[in-house]
Amino acid sequence: MKTIVFDFFGVICSEIAPFVLPKYMAPDVAVEFKRTVVHDADLGKMSQAELFATIEKLTGAPAKQLEAEFYALVRIDGEVVELIESLRQTYRVGLLTNAVVPFVRDVMAEHKIERLFDTILVSAEEGLAKPDPAYYARMLERMSAHAGTSVMIDDNPDNLVGARAAGMDGILYESCTKLKNDLAERYAIRA
Repeated sequence: MKTIVFDFFGVICSEIAPFVLPKYMAPDVAVEFKRTVVHDADLGKMSQAELFATIEKLTGAPAKQLEAEFYALVRIDGEVVELIESLRQTYRVGLLTNAVVPFVRDVMAEHKIERLFDTILVSAEEGLAKPDPAYYARMLERMSAHAGTSVMIDDNPDNLVGARAAGMDGILYESCTKLKNDLAERYAIRA
């Protein structure tokens, strides 16, 4: 492997929407809302403000309160950050995330995440989202990387299907310890 691409939410940062949305809507409604409306926001088809206004209209929860809850749930995994810092010494490292802006950019700036990556692609800025293989292909192009020597690390199995369709390998993220073991066993990467 020469290129290692990380997902953001669920790997480096805590998941947010799956914990906020069910507080305000039935679980099945929350899943469908994430699949449709949040996905549109992830694609940049609606702004962050429009997303929170849509949730407010649907649930009655004030948009400002929802936004504050999203920011309050942010937890950066320091162990994963240390792993990325170690990997950067030998490998090209990218970040490929489905996210709305400015939220994800604010979080990355506050926690100095940008410094960890050679390339960062945010779905709302690119008009593409995982698991669309074209999104991974764009990442590889921006990084001047070859799919056959690149691996995607993601906590969502569906996103790994998209990565594989683009020719990349994939590792399902479950914990930092397991990721280190997977990298060592599959690619002899020790970090």
